[in-house]
Amino acid sequence: MYTKKFTKQLNRITQALLSMTPAQREVVHQSITRSQSEVSINELIQPVFDHSPQCPHCHGAHIRKWGKSGETQRYKCVSCQKTFNNKTKTPLARLRKCSLWLEYTKCMVLKLTLREAADVCKINLRTSFLWRHRFLIAQSNNHSGKLSGIIEADEFFMAYSEKGAKKLSNNRAARRRGNDIDKRKRGQQVPVLLSVDRSNHIIDKVLSADTGVQIRENLSPYITENSVLCSDGAWAYVKVAKEQKCDHKRLINNKNRVIENIYHIQTVNGVISNLKAWINGKMKGVATKYLSHYLAWNRESYAKLNNQQILLAAYR
Repeated sequence: MYTKKFTKQLNRITQALLSMTPAQREVVHQSITRSQSEVSINELIQPVFDHSPQCPHCHGAHIRKWGKSGETQRYKCVSCQKTFNNKTKTPLARLRKCSLWLEYTKCMVLKLTLREAADVCKINLRTSFLWRHRFLIAQSNNHSGKLSGIIEADEFFMAYSEKGAKKLSNNRAARRRGNDIDKRKRGQQVPVLLSVDRSNHIIDKVLSADTGVQIRENLSPYITENSVLCSDGAWAYVKVAKEQKCDHKRLINNKNRVIENIYHIQTVNGVISNLKAWINGKMKGVATKYLSHYLAWNRESYAKLNNQQILLAAYR
């Protein structure tokens, strides 16, 4: 049962709404919707903060509640005396319009372009760009878990790009339309290592150079012992297999594309093909400095994360 106080408040609100114009009621409706969305965002990320609450400035654990800003709880650190909220010094810090974040991450689930997402959320194109990379930066270097079972690995190259830059670095000449990239020239191609197991767990790394040392350093930590590593003929993979004490299947030529009807590198080649088609096709190419963000986005897509999971991944 409702209290008398609530009933009186409800009657006053009803009378006020009846006296408003349709345009004024729409403003009230939008305000309530924004407030509800802000609450839902806080309900989503607050448990993560509560799991290990600490000051983002000095990492002190002795904190206390310090009022609210809208629906967001603020805190004060006893050690450094600085105030903060649950988003301070995270990729979500100082981002506005949090009522639209979940709508925007829905657009990311659908892999919409910047303009398409901006149209859906009714935000500026610059805001769409900023949100995309804020939501991806935390995942760009976060590879949780290891690969196990049958693992496939391969490298590929992406054209070096300074897309969006007002001035090209090192007085580099602008690239012409078409494929005028010299694969033999250092600096025109960016090597990427990608490995995947049969459960669609993906590990990807942008390499500083296409060398055996780089492959070993970026692949070995993610290989589970007693797995089966499938690769091409590069000797770096032989050393990785020995280090991680796993079996190794080398697929060197077209006549030997499948070993024992189960070991191949067609899965990883398919992932690479789809990734390059998406980046070079729908995204019209991406700047190399953001390439790791798009690799993270591709991992989230294969992991079939929903919009809430993408937002939580961005928060971490």
